[in-house]
Amino acid sequence: MKRILILTIACCAAAGAQGQLFDTSAAQSELVATLMGTGRVFSANVTVKREKRDKQIRIADNVMFMRDGDLRIEHKPADEPSLAKLTAKLKKDNLAEIVTILLPKTNKAYLILPGKRAYIEASSEKTAAPRTESKLLRAETLDGHLCTVRQITLTSEDDSRQQIIIWEAAELQGFIVKSQMDRGDDTNEILLFTNIKLEKTDDTKFAIPDGYSKLKGESTGEIAEVMMEFDLDRDAALADLLR
Repeated sequence: MKRILILTIACCAAAGAQGQLFDTSAAQSELVATLMGTGRVFSANVTVKREKRDKQIRIADNVMFMRDGDLRIEHKPADEPSLAKLTAKLKKDNLAEIVTILLPKTNKAYLILPGKRAYIEASSEKTAAPRTESKLLRAETLDGHLCTVRQITLTSEDDSRQQIIIWEAAELQGFIVKSQMDRGDDTNEILLFTNIKLEKTDDTKFAIPDGYSKLKGESTGEIAEVMMEFDLDRDAALADLLR
């Protein structure tokens, strides 16, 4: 479930680290899309929040597109005043907005950098599907949607376990309108899906834009370092804010 997290690969090894996206919701987004079913066709806005007890901070305003197993996520840090200095550095480096695309059928993965008019290409990592257990928790209404709330337990090949709670909207064909994943230390990461459209997305959303250059070598390592530094600094700042 962590294919998205390795999209900055290429020369990251030369930089002494494995790259990952600054938006740590990426793996959860992919997981949620997988739980929806690979045959799903949709687009939706995805608000990402970090929560601890009665405190909650919005950290990203993303957009997700899915088409027969192909997945596109447009990542954008939220305009959160407490994280403004960190986000400003990303903007300075033209990395405030990025796009990830996964194309399982062709075994391709892309990290698109609109601010640099460039992209990084990689092979999409193939991983065995985890064992899934579902437990019905309750029924409740969320933002006007009558939802079935379930706890999903996923067990990977190495027997590590991950639990996620999902809200499935009945009138949207069981579409997951909310997910909640435990990050440890009583902290949850929440995805909220809005502006949901159950219709096919234009094929151009899953292609490299015209005029974009392919990055490789040292430049990919530098981008990975910036992203990882932001990810670590943001998580530290969120831990303080949610304390």
